Amino acid sequence: MIAVFGGDGLIGSNIDFQDIKFNRESCDLHDFDKLLNCLTKNNIEVVINCAAYQKNYQTMSQNQADHFHKNTSINMNVFKASQLSGVKKIVSLSSINAIQRVDIRTESDLWLHEPRDYSYAESHKNRILHILSKLYKEQYDIECITPMLSNTYGPNINKTSNGAVPILINKCIEAIKNKHDLVLSGDGKASRDFIYVKDVNRAIKLMINKISSYEPIILSSGICSTVKDILEIIIDTSNYKGKVTWDKSNNKEDIKICSNDLFKSYFPDFKFTSIEKGVSETVKYFMRKWNV
Repeated sequence: MIAVFGGDGLIGSNIDFQDIKFNRESCDLHDFDKLLNCLTKNNIEVVINCAAYQKNYQTMSQNQADHFHKNTSINMNVFKASQLSGVKKIVSLSSINAIQRVDIRTESDLWLHEPRDYSYAESHKNRILHILSKLYKEQYDIECITPMLSNTYGPNINKTSNGAVPILINKCIEAIKNKHDLVLSGDGKASRDFIYVKDVNRAIKLMINKISSYEPIILSSGICSTVKDILEIIIDTSNYKGKVTWDKSNNKEDIKICSNDLFKSYFPDFKFTSIEKGVSETVKYFMRKWNV
């Protein structure tokens, strides 16, 4: 039996091969006894933990102690309850973005430097996942997998707090609905590695069946796209006809891209969805949802 925690979120809601999904209401991960009961009574053998307290950049950076406490408590409960209930494998979804600097490319670079101040809590939460995976594998022989995702996007994404793609889509659709121009920060040259959530679903399924190492594994498309590239796809798909203005007063022309060589060494034939197709499908999803 495969269980997904965080079933209402972006990744959890798009996983389609599980036997059972839990959200915060059906199984609160802060309630250890309830969590243990959920795992035991359902005879869960594989846990895919997508649950996390995720806030936008400003909220997270201003409440880092609470952010770290809530997320670390969740993860520690999941590992201990899994061990006590006989779970064989734990997949802990994580993110490379909080710890990523321009010099991080591969898994061996992840813990070389202190993270940025504004993402200190999120970065060390990810480090704790690695530590838990190592310790539970060594002491209890539970197979632990820690995929570290680059900028993930797709259907059911939070429109204002999950990165550049949903924010750009939201701004564009609002401009269409309210018939005003599109004003964006920067100059559009900032570059990121984006991965479509349906690719994450396929990758996790493959990893469960093949990977046994507890070491982190970067899950990214390996393709760098600029904010302007993304915006052009959104404009074309949504048929936005208004003016686009770039506010360059807060310009950050940086590049963040990481290697997926380790993942590709396991799955050399894995095909990632093109950024054109993935963003277009995401735009259409939100246009249907918001009746645009």
